[in-house]
Amino acid sequence: MFRYLLAAFAVFFVLAGQAQSPSENASVKLWASVQSNPPRITLNWTAHPGTSSITIFRKLKSATSWGSAYATASASATQYVDNAVSVGVNYEYRILRNGGGTGNGYVNAGIEVPAVDQRGKIILLVDQTLAPQLTTELQQLTTDLRADGWSVIRENVSRTAPVTSVRNLIIGHYNSDPSQVKAVYIIGHVPVPYSGNIQPDGHSEHRGAWPCDGYYGEMNGNWTDNSNIQSGAQNFRNNNVAGDGKFDQSDFPSAVELQVGRVDMYDMPAFSNSEVELVRSYLQRVHAYKHKAWTPQVRGMIFDNLQWVSNPLGASGWRNISALVGPSNITAPYQYGPSFISQATGQSYLWTYTSGGGLQQWTDGEVTFNGADNIATTQQLAAASASVGGVFNMALGSYFGDWDNKNNFLRAPLARGEALTNCWSGMPPWYFHHMGLGENIGYSAWVTMNNNSLYQPLNDGWQGSIGRTHLALMGDPSLRMAVVAPPSALNITNSNGAPSFTWVASPEQVLGYHIYQFDPNSGAVSRITGQPVQGTSYIDPAIPFIAGREYMVRAVKLHTSASGSYFNLSLGAMGATVAGAQTDCQGVTGGAALPGTPCNDNNPNTANDRWNSNCQCLGQVIDCLGVAGGSALPGSSCNDGNPATIDDVWGANCQCAGVVAVFDCLGVPNGTALPGTPCEDGHLATGNDTWTADCECVGLYIDCVGVPGGQSLPGQPCNDNNPNTINDVWGQNCQCAGTPVTFDCLGVANGTALPGTPCNDNNPN
Repeated sequence: MFRYLLAAFAVFFVLAGQAQSPSENASVKLWASVQSNPPRITLNWTAHPGTSSITIFRKLKSATSWGSAYATASASATQYVDNAVSVGVNYEYRILRNGGGTGNGYVNAGIEVPAVDQRGKIILLVDQTLAPQLTTELQQLTTDLRADGWSVIRENVSRTAPVTSVRNLIIGHYNSDPSQVKAVYIIGHVPVPYSGNIQPDGHSEHRGAWPCDGYYGEMNGNWTDNSNIQSGAQNFRNNNVAGDGKFDQSDFPSAVELQVGRVDMYDMPAFSNSEVELVRSYLQRVHAYKHKAWTPQVRGMIFDNLQWVSNPLGASGWRNISALVGPSNITAPYQYGPSFISQATGQSYLWTYTSGGGLQQWTDGEVTFNGADNIATTQQLAAASASVGGVFNMALGSYFGDWDNKNNFLRAPLARGEALTNCWSGMPPWYFHHMGLGENIGYSAWVTMNNNSLYQPLNDGWQGSIGRTHLALMGDPSLRMAVVAPPSALNITNSNGAPSFTWVASPEQVLGYHIYQFDPNSGAVSRITGQPVQGTSYIDPAIPFIAGREYMVRAVKLHTSASGSYFNLSLGAMGATVAGAQTDCQGVTGGAALPGTPCNDNNPNTANDRWNSNCQCLGQVIDCLGVAGGSALPGSSCNDGNPATIDDVWGANCQCAGVVAVFDCLGVPNGTALPGTPCEDGHLATGNDTWTADCECVGLYIDCVGVPGGQSLPGQPCNDNNPNTINDVWGQNCQCAGTPVTFDCLGVANGTALPGTPCNDNNPN
């Protein structure tokens, strides 16, 4: 049965056109238009009732703070013209509106901003359960990433590996090249980190640890697992106790270094296709999108079915989509009318935002989060007759932001149709406005995860501080919003010692083409053309012909969006130099044994053997799990399944074994809480507490003078420094007291020489 988000449901009917919603009140519907001569950026926004002031802030995109106000505009203004700009500079603007609610709007604007040739290194983490069945698609994905300026580092990982070992794998690559490693792209059910003590949806039964993919992007913070946070959550996955492998942090312990995105179709039985087929279909759709085999309509839909809560939870939709497609291209259907799925099925949108009361379903004794009220359910998406929703999506509702469960609604859109990304936006809000000037969506995820103060508001007035470790991007983090159709059939021949390039033109109108070469060692790309090449051929006698050298050609187009203009690059058509009169790696003239092609190094312990740029035949070492190029190598971490061992590593014989651990009195392997060492027994009346041989923490009783184990105990002799008392002893209250005495004429306590009693004066007379 389904259970709604609402503990008490109250609907405040907001008729379309009668009033601004709380989410609109918290937003400035902002977009930009530009011209190059003279350089000018015009900021535009829609009028808002009750506006009392408009403040404008500007910074360079690379700047980390806004500084003081850049300008102001009158309360009635809907435009600001910035003439103090330069062509090719990447700016960022913030509009702060007061009156009629405090609203914010952001736009990343510029005029003819240069193309991004190289995007850095991306670590492709692939679930090794899926990898053998998706060989073609994963190879195509790698090719497309390289064709977009990424250098790809591929790692296959076990879906049962500890999350710490997966992160250490990423840290190793990051530390080897921190300035260039930029992103992590997760394919499949790679182990899911959990962290925090959060309930961002406001449900106490849902408090605890939530999935935390940002853990794989944070490279140097201290993640701890020593707190008993939650043990009675409705969903057992949210339980978080010391030592269970889930982390304590609700916020990232330090800045996140890497962009992270995930495509995970695990445990989605509502769809008739298998997990493998769902991932395959997604990768094929992404490939087609990047090659412009299909193009969504540049428009957005905002379906805000949480207006009744009065918090501006849908402001993420208005703030972002306005700057990305323009407010005039946004439809916002009446939220209490027909459902989102009934209105969006068969329609095409670049962006959507939906929100509604979250739905639960109990399946096989486990609670799952499979829908939102008046939006859709996972089952409805699976059964839809056509595509539903947009390419890039934001969604909000209770529960399903916790995405690691059966038929989860946040992951469901990626399983079919045009949807390529989704995120749980509003708790806290996300910031995607940089995509309007060509950034990839992983950059937006990175910015949002690191948003401590730069972009306001931080939480749209909901639940106070709610943490950020649960932020997660579902989808390919390399995706960009605007696509240029690529050229094809790049051919390179030897023309008098120089490479001669020819290709088939892009099917759309473009400015020209740039040619790039790949570094044979690092895989990095570098451009070898200064200005876009006109036509479909190119030769530069200054460039030497090198047999086997890999190149690509990319179409370039000046793209104008609702944020400004920038030079946008297609994916590249790749090719390698044809040897011609050159000999291959086996000395054969015109032979096929070129760098990058298969060979056989005759080593039974390697696979995927290839000729390298120096014509050496080298293979990838087969690791202890049988994976070529895998990380399970002798000396690396593993899990021998023995709870009595620690520091498990693969041995030279590929046996996983650990060091037998001695567990201390706290159960810590090789810990310091050993018998005879200090501890704390929790008793204020004892001191010098130590662990006994039976691992009991026992202290010495503190005596009446404050000495642990001392002899000055109640009943023992003392000195009360009173000459009129004798037999002084410590009392139960640690007061030293004696018995009062009467001294006789000889000074004897309680003696008999009292007045009137006989004595001897030693006088014989």
